[in-house]
Amino acid sequence: MKATSLQQEQLRGRVQVIDVRSGAEWRTGHITGAEHMPLGELEGGQTPKSAASGKVLVLVCQSGVRAEKAQLLLKARGIEAEVLEGGMNAWVAAGLPQEQEEGRHGISLMRQVQLIIGSINLISLGAGLLHSPWWLTIALFTSTGLLVAGISGTCGLALLLARMPWNR
Repeated sequence: MKATSLQQEQLRGRVQVIDVRSGAEWRTGHITGAEHMPLGELEGGQTPKSAASGKVLVLVCQSGVRAEKAQLLLKARGIEAEVLEGGMNAWVAAGLPQEQEEGRHGISLMRQVQLIIGSINLISLGAGLLHSPWWLTIALFTSTGLLVAGISGTCGLALLLARMPWNR
């Protein structure tokens, strides 16, 4: 489902949006009226409260990858759901409204990943230049991880960070 179609259907009361992003991502901005159910909770066996509402469920994450995983999890439980094409990125790009929670928002998952990988690469580069070239294998490993994340659309470090207490 496209962002503009979702907004129209939401205004008509026909759909329920389920946001599967982490708590930190949710707090930075989400679709008004959405139910928050992080992917980790769905993987743990929980089901959205609104699954029995009779409305069409529409899953949303940042870009669509986690929402597709959530869709498969729900389908295995006999619950049909659609995915918002392009996720919150598409929603924001379309200029559609979102709401934010009051107070501290934290740092988005992608910025956390960038800070961690950037720091690890700088430290390993410095250690490789000053001590032993073997330290450069760490930068090779983390850079390969970023490449795989870019190709697959799934970042292992982001999935791990989403489970951390400060992101719930």
